[in-house]
Formats: sequence, C-alpha cells, structure tokens
Amino acid sequence: MSADLAERDGVVLADEPLSRHTTLRIGGPARRYCRIRTEEGLATVLKSASGEPLALLGMGSNVLAADEGFPGWVVRLEGDFLGLRVDGTRLVAGGGAALGGACAAAARAGLSGLESISGIPSSIGGAIRINAGAYGGEIFDVLETVRLVARNGDRREVSAGEIEHGYRWTKLCDTGEIVAGATLNLTPASREEIERRTRAVADKRRGALPGEPNAGSIFKNPPGDFAGRLIEACGLKGERRGGAAISTRHANVIVNSGGARAADVVDLMRLMRDTVAQKFGVALNPEVEFLGLTWE
Repeated sequence: MSADLAERDGVVLADEPLSRHTTLRIGGPARRYCRIRTEEGLATVLKSASGEPLALLGMGSNVLAADEGFPGWVVRLEGDFLGLRVDGTRLVAGGGAALGGACAAAARAGLSGLESISGIPSSIGGAIRINAGAYGGEIFDVLETVRLVARNGDRREVSAGEIEHGYRWTKLCDTGEIVAGATLNLTPASREEIERRTRAVADKRRGALPGEPNAGSIFKNPPGDFAGRLIEACGLKGERRGGAAISTRHANVIVNSGGARAADVVDLMRLMRDTVAQKFGVALNPEVEFLGLTWE
C-alpha cells in the first residue's frame, strides 16, 4: 500500500539506499522511504504501514542497516518536526530536530542542562527513544513532556515520568510510538558557563571518537564497567572484517574504512561479544540499533 500524502505532509520514495542516511554509510534500499513534514502526514503513513515493518530513522548515527535493505517503511521527520522554540526556561523541540541544534538554542537563551549530551549526533526523538546520555547526563534528566504518535495514528502527550526508562532504553523501544515533539525544562545559567561546559564535552568527544564513518558506541556499558575497556583488554583494537575495523582509537567503535558491509560489522560484533564473554564472563548487549537485521 502507498500512503496518500498531500505535498505539504511529505513524500514517499521507493527503494531509497539507506547508506545515504546512516553515519556508517552502510545499508541497502528501503522499500518505502518517507520524508514526513507534518503530524497529519505521520499519522497517514503509520496507518498505511499497518501490519508491515516500520522503522524511524533520525540522524542515522546509532544504526546498522542490512545490506539487503529494509522490506518495509522507513520514516524520517522533517518540516514541522524540526522546530525549536524557547518559552521561558523551557525548550520546545520537534522530534526531528537535531540534538546539537537544540543544545545551541538553549545555550543562546542562557539555559543549562544539555551540555553533557551536546555532542551526541542524534535527533531529539531518537535521543528520547533510547534515553541518550553521556558524561553523567541523560536526556530524561531534563525531559518534561513528550508528544507521541502511535502506529494506529493516535496522538497523545505524556509527562516524562509516564515513560518507563533506564540506561539507554525506554518503553518506546517496545511500543513503537514515535516522538513528534518534546518539552525540556532547563535551568538559567550564564552563557559563559554553558559555553565552558559544552567546550569541555566537545574536547572529550573529539579525542575519543575516530574520524572514519562510524555509528558511535557499539555495545552498552555493562554495570560498573566500560565495554571499550573490556574489548581493548582482549587485544581486539584494529581487528578487521572486510571493510570494517574495530577502531584503534576507541575499542567500542567500529569504523567503515571503505566498502564495509553490514555483514562485516556483525562479524566483528560477534567477535567482540564472544571474546569478552570468554575472557571476563561479561555479556555485552548492543547499543547500536539494527534495521532489517536480527541479533543473536
């Protein structure tokens, strides 16, 4: 079925290569790639996709897409979903707005609370969906309300406290509801102090992450430890499969050094998981999300 969208609501493209839209630069064609500009358009697409595979793609930074592509509908939020507005101490953001843009808007308004996550390459909706965090902070620390659209097209607004969440996970991962927008409750602070904190985070990230195409952290940190430390202790930095390699800069990052396929990345992930389990007895769970793939 094709969605009957008005031009202002969005457009649906057939067989769009996902490699164009993921930071790993990996992924075959999505059968339906939906660039949605309004909540009405989103509701229409969700109803049209009823019973078929559907995935939301934000900035494409935490995603491994299958070489064969995705057999259903991939949704990207644009247009109305990119809005950012300051209202007192609150930042009202569309689900498709870049987290970096939201952090910059808050800083200009003298509002603090987003500095620790300012360098994460995510959309607001994507960050909320997995409770994105870094350097001791999480988006749920400042999240007040969320506007959601369900698979049947129903819309509702809920408080952050109504969404079950934990480390790099929320109940939204299970319900499939899409974040159309959110309100963040921030704290007034001097622009100089906000800039200092943001710069410190940027310096840490710049020194930690490789420059080659990557999807960020591959595995979640196990309780009381760091996945990168365990993988490095296993001597796996630099290991390669095809065009993919475990970064020599950060052991919990896999890079596309040229021509990498999803199968190469999965092979490395299994090597990392199995070697850490054998050496330390620790089970590593993926932080990267799979599009058209399953993890065993």
